[in-house]
Amino acid sequence: MQKMTNESELLEASVAGNTEAFGSIVERYQSLICGITYSATGNLSKSEELAQETFIRAWKGLSGLKELGKFRGWLCTIARNAVKTSIRQRMRDATVASVPIEDAGQIESVEPGPVERVISKEQQAIVWGALQRIPEKYREPIVLFYRQKQSVNQAAGGLGLSEDVVRQRLSRGRKLLKAEIATVVEEVLGRTGPSKVFTVAVVAALPALTAQTATAAVAGAAVKGAPAVKAVFLSGLSGAVLGPLLGLLGGIFGTWMSIKNTQSARERRFMVIMGIACWIALILFIAVPLVLSLTGVIPKLAYWPSFGLFFVLLAPSIVWSNARQRRIQKEEGTYVEVEFRPAKLTKSNIYGAFGGSIFGSVCWIFVLAFLTKDWLIALSVLIFSVILFFISTKKCLGETSKFFGILLIDMAAIALITFVIVNLRWERWMEFYRDSYSGSFDMPLWGMNLILLAVFSVLLGLFVLVIRKERQYREIKSEGNEKRQKKTARPV
Repeated sequence: MQKMTNESELLEASVAGNTEAFGSIVERYQSLICGITYSATGNLSKSEELAQETFIRAWKGLSGLKELGKFRGWLCTIARNAVKTSIRQRMRDATVASVPIEDAGQIESVEPGPVERVISKEQQAIVWGALQRIPEKYREPIVLFYRQKQSVNQAAGGLGLSEDVVRQRLSRGRKLLKAEIATVVEEVLGRTGPSKVFTVAVVAALPALTAQTATAAVAGAAVKGAPAVKAVFLSGLSGAVLGPLLGLLGGIFGTWMSIKNTQSARERRFMVIMGIACWIALILFIAVPLVLSLTGVIPKLAYWPSFGLFFVLLAPSIVWSNARQRRIQKEEGTYVEVEFRPAKLTKSNIYGAFGGSIFGSVCWIFVLAFLTKDWLIALSVLIFSVILFFISTKKCLGETSKFFGILLIDMAAIALITFVIVNLRWERWMEFYRDSYSGSFDMPLWGMNLILLAVFSVLLGLFVLVIRKERQYREIKSEGNEKRQKKTARPV
């Protein structure tokens, strides 16, 4: 068989189950991946162990990589996630202490007898002690530079940075190293890179693909319209395109109704201007970033900050717009005071309101727990939702005037259970996600807590405002009834 050198061919052959082709991939990227893992751990043996784990994970998940051209970045993400998982496991396991630097040489290497045996544990301690004091943004380029035969181009490619940026970081990193230590660092890093033995060890450890998996992988790589690819495309289309399209139709209807309900030419002009401004913002902040992310021009994660910014700006814009519209109506003499009147609640209204709010609020937790096979949490969420639904509806049917108060208590209970579950299980769910290799997104626990805090704060705040409005309405109505009763009781 003719030897393949093109990376795309090697990856396609690897997807089909060709271990020899994947061995060539390992040989190309082993210095990069070992450099990344060493830069994070400072332990030669552990870094190669994590690098080997990275390649095995990549082998298992390669068929799920939709764009083979992004293999290098995807592989680096797996390596960094493997490091994070390893560090978290060490921290959680109280019985297993972190390996001291001075004991680094006592750990068994994945390679039985290569250069690492020549490097003394004192040298390893000196090197890592010097590197550890350097910020990671400078440490990683230094490690990759010396591990990859002092090639700025390869180091830049591995980090996904320009060569100029890598040169600047190398220069800064060298300055942070003491002159007498810099030579030792260069020597040790240059001599401890993975060799051919590492490649052989990885290939030998690769689990075999079943015939069915290999056939499906070949079909997926050869035919762009294969069922698996169509399924991925359709799921992405439904989430990323269908949702915005439905929102677009709703937005068009809402804009048309806002303009239609105006009472004067001046108010109509204002609403037309606001409608145009809103659509321009929608295009700039949501439509354009969405198209760019779906076509791969910008990273997919870059879409979400723009999406969030749109809604951050939307709230104050709506408040200002409503205030301005009321002012115009008052100046034009068309303003009518809107009286708050609580809606009349029927049995079906109550069931629908509580069912939608309770089950809708926790369904994402149930789905995540189900997908990660966290059956205990999935069952607990389901039981909690059913019990809360029956208690709330029974209480509200007995006293409909307390509808919003009960709903507020429900939201507080849902917020509490959500925070508890997320803080207990989020790391496990993210580990399951990392093992799926479907992307590079990694939401930290603090970030998730921040999002939940913002969402529930807004919801609870809205319920409090509605309850206050309802109480004011009832007080005004009660005062009116008392005045009418006094007038009726007054003797003629």
